[in-house]
Amino acid sequence: MRTNWKGKMINEQRLVQTFLDLVQIDSPSGDESAIAEFVAERLRSLGADARVDSLFNVTAKIPGNGVNQKTKPFFLNAHTDNVAPARGIKPIVAGGQIASDGTTVLGADDLAGVAAILEGVQSLVEDHKKHLPLEIAITAQEEMGLVGAKGLDLAEFTAKEGLVLDSGGPVGSITLAAPTHNLLEVSVLGKAAHSAAPEGAVNALNIAARAIAQAPVGKLDKETTANFGIIRGGSARNIVPDKVELVGEVRSRNVKKLERHTKTIRQVFEKAVKGTGAQLEFRVTRAYNQYGFGKNDPLVKRVAAALKKIGRTPQYRATMGGSDANIWNAKGIKTVVTSVGYEQIHTTSEYLPIAELVKAAELVETLCSV
Repeated sequence: MRTNWKGKMINEQRLVQTFLDLVQIDSPSGDESAIAEFVAERLRSLGADARVDSLFNVTAKIPGNGVNQKTKPFFLNAHTDNVAPARGIKPIVAGGQIASDGTTVLGADDLAGVAAILEGVQSLVEDHKKHLPLEIAITAQEEMGLVGAKGLDLAEFTAKEGLVLDSGGPVGSITLAAPTHNLLEVSVLGKAAHSAAPEGAVNALNIAARAIAQAPVGKLDKETTANFGIIRGGSARNIVPDKVELVGEVRSRNVKKLERHTKTIRQVFEKAVKGTGAQLEFRVTRAYNQYGFGKNDPLVKRVAAALKKIGRTPQYRATMGGSDANIWNAKGIKTVVTSVGYEQIHTTSEYLPIAELVKAAELVETLCSV
């Protein structure tokens, strides 16, 4: 047991066991049905009205204790899915930390956040302490582009602010800003011919290569990046390629810069295609929108105060990655992201210090207390 600032008890042994139970349920992105039922049943055991939707998102409501009925709920979120390799995780507890056996990821991103929420809430409920009403969303397919959060129906939720537990490093960081993200799908359509008689062919690969060589990619400024990560094309070594497809992105914490750089990339491809006889298909899809808060924002100050109460100095940062917080903010629930303690995520060397997992649970309990 560990006692936090108000004398409440985080059960470290139970917390660790919860995390071990979670990571041993296979939950790669798109296959979260079993873990969703596990989480929902655990929440129901705490008196929550917990439901699982068709995407295997888990939603739950827990009434407040010792507060006015009109008190607004506090929102909590983490996600259940893991990146590959994520099947058959075998966690090893040693030296005050948890790791996998090295053949898979550990899954602490973001099952550490899920475990912290479950333990923090259970500690409040079983100790009969005064706490806010809680609205909880444990999402699926976060790693596939925030799919679960985008598809989650929040019509029955009334919370206006909350916390996303989904970031690496020691507990204490608050993510103040995250980018807007454009997805790019580009096709260059030429004309095929046999390589032994290429006259009249329109080589889509050559055109795409000229465009890529001129396109602004990489870190464009302190808050903007662009990248092409997938190139597909050609049908055989002796056929002039008539179609090349490119998949890329532009992301920025400044929407005007995002649109300007997206337009520039489009113009580079248009110039490369012009006069060649090829055609261009250039599709832009908005993946999610940015959010940004100052250190003096009431929610930020609230989270910072809770961190101080559990003995951590708040650290503030901006990120170039998206999370479910981008979706919640767009849907009207003001949220920031906090770190949960895991290290070397998305690798088979991922690990989680147990002391950080305990602090994450303490943060949940402290934020929800009154």
